[in-house]
Amino acid sequence: MLNFSFTSCGSWYYCTVSGFGSTPQETTYYIEPIDSNLIDDLEFHEYAEMLRGRLNESGYRETSSDDAALCVRLGYYIGEKEFVGTTTSSRGFSMTNGKITANTNANASGNATTNLYGNSSTTKAQANGSSSTNVKTNQQTNTYSYSNTSAIYNQNIGCYIEVLSTRNMKPVWTVEVLDDMTYAGFRKVMPWMIASAQAYFGKSGEGEVKISKKEGEEQKGLVWPY
Repeated sequence: MLNFSFTSCGSWYYCTVSGFGSTPQETTYYIEPIDSNLIDDLEFHEYAEMLRGRLNESGYRETSSDDAALCVRLGYYIGEKEFVGTTTSSRGFSMTNGKITANTNANASGNATTNLYGNSSTTKAQANGSSSTNVKTNQQTNTYSYSNTSAIYNQNIGCYIEVLSTRNMKPVWTVEVLDDMTYAGFRKVMPWMIASAQAYFGKSGEGEVKISKKEGEEQKGLVWPY
């Protein structure tokens, strides 16, 4: 059982790979689905093309079913939904309704007194003023808040590659890949699962290895999300 993680542009891909068997001496092959109902399925043929490219890179050679030494069977599946918990989000806002009114009253008064002394005069003036403002508030603030609780499920997907000898239809090697992410769709994840399986075509996995880098997948044209 081997754990893989690949990264691209800050995103991570995690999966578990199980490999059993040994490298065959004869490497000619043809591909068919484990589920015979998918023999004419366009989605299966898309995934088979991905697998074909990885097999050819690994030294295998495709030929007709009559001449091939190996039958490569490809299957994939969606696991059961698994409840993992809940998440709660909260939001709120407030609204103020009404108005503010202001009334201002102002008063002003004054007087002046003039005194005469011979050829001169003196004038004294005095002014008085006052104002008052009355403010009336007629407002109401209402606060609203709500929360939403959602259930979280994981729905993992898997890819299974089984290689049989066409001579006796006995297993030669198998690789199974389990995607540990929340179900994101086969077309996004399948290229990564098959790329993860490639290192264990015709090999048995020993121990557990956690890969924390992409191991050259950039050169193979994979970009996450696919």
